[in-house]
Amino acid sequence: MNLNRLHTVVFWIFLILFLATSATILFFTFGYRFSFERGIFIYTGSITVKANPRSVNLSIDGISVPTDMLHSINQSVHVTGIMPGEHLLRVEADGYLPWEKRVLVQSGRSTEFWNIILPRTTYDVTAAASGPFVKGFNSSTRKYFALVGEKDSETTVTILERTTQATTQVFSNHDYRFDSEDGRNLEWSKDENSLLIPLRSRADGSHAVFLIDRTTGAAKNLQDIASVPDPENPRWHPDNDGTFFVLSHGSLILVRPDMRDTTKRLVTVAQDVSAYDLAGRYAALLGKTTGAISLIQVSGVSENADQKTITGPIPGADRYTKPFLTMYDDKRIAVYDRGGSAGFLWNDDGKVAPSVISLGSDITGIQFSDDGKKLLFYTDNEISVLFTRVWDVQPTREDGEILQIARFSSPISEVRWAKNYEHVLFALGGELKLAELDNRDERNIETLIPASGNVIRQVIPLPAEDELYILSGETGSDTADFSFIAFPEPLGFFGR
Repeated sequence: MNLNRLHTVVFWIFLILFLATSATILFFTFGYRFSFERGIFIYTGSITVKANPRSVNLSIDGISVPTDMLHSINQSVHVTGIMPGEHLLRVEADGYLPWEKRVLVQSGRSTEFWNIILPRTTYDVTAAASGPFVKGFNSSTRKYFALVGEKDSETTVTILERTTQATTQVFSNHDYRFDSEDGRNLEWSKDENSLLIPLRSRADGSHAVFLIDRTTGAAKNLQDIASVPDPENPRWHPDNDGTFFVLSHGSLILVRPDMRDTTKRLVTVAQDVSAYDLAGRYAALLGKTTGAISLIQVSGVSENADQKTITGPIPGADRYTKPFLTMYDDKRIAVYDRGGSAGFLWNDDGKVAPSVISLGSDITGIQFSDDGKKLLFYTDNEISVLFTRVWDVQPTREDGEILQIARFSSPISEVRWAKNYEHVLFALGGELKLAELDNRDERNIETLIPASGNVIRQVIPLPAEDELYILSGETGSDTADFSFIAFPEPLGFFGR
């Protein structure tokens, strides 16, 4: 072979190798990988993970993902070039419990996990206050807590300033008691200077409402302002003008304490009402005899305001013994009976005719997510979530879809949304637990606070402050500790 022919052969060999290598690189760049098993190039998939804390270690099928394969997208981790099929994904961080799932990666698609929370292996519990507390209520800006106490036939209200942990008792009464099992709440005014607290007479069990001034400690029984028989379920008017609503023997009444004309201090807004709630400009009412839900506008409310009935009779609602109504807005309203009858959601998604969805019976609590797209509801043993709107983040959900989150043979309590509304907090056997909604593979349920001999009496998440408050005490003890942990992990602007 002469020299020219040799050069030509070498040239063509290098050209073929260059083209083959270039094609392989291009295929690799565009997400293709060669399958030796099948002898072809396969379009790969990817995995996206957004976790708390931000700094985590990822492994796929037991192989750690190198740092140079991680891409920061929206404070998330994006891993590309994963062969389609089932893989074991594990997320870890020092000092935290690990998270793992078997995930199905599809060709050309990203399998996404946007709401992973890794609980700490142990939490530093910070004491905030201790006393005969049975329940706590945070103010609108979370600056204060009102801690209601019961001891030696005395009802007290103590104000805790959250940042300084200074406490001041502003209320004491021996004739009335706070019923922590009644489900009614103490109400803070928007300016955080006044409180409404529902109480019961120790003598005959009748209802009463007290108006407390946080700044002076002055307290007035509603009966000192105007005669309202057996008032319950007080709620401040949304306009924050010093007026409030109460329910009295089936009548919804607006109380205007500062009205000089005593004949105008009370306005009967609606009648035949067994339960109500407020959201925005509206009040939702549950008919006492009709069992139907109706709406009224509360801004500029007048005597016997016009009611717009939005449902037919809710099955069995006219026989509710402990009726409760929870309203997100004028499109999403839930009712249930703590007496054991079935609960329902009225849902108007704007696409089809509004629907009434059964939630089952024996419900002990209901809570809408912050965006109203999910409804958390629970019994003494079971936690479920209903999607009120289409959820287009993986795993996607249809409106009206119900997920059973957890079911236990032992009683659960204090079921609450966690900050991202993709996790649920609850107490079980003296432990505080966290359950994720994502049921791809097995659902992760972890313990935040292990059992310590104390009973968890209340859980109060403060999502904006990344703090979780816990009221707990020994069984039978009239003293409780009010403490908090940092949860979830506080994240700066660039993550952590």
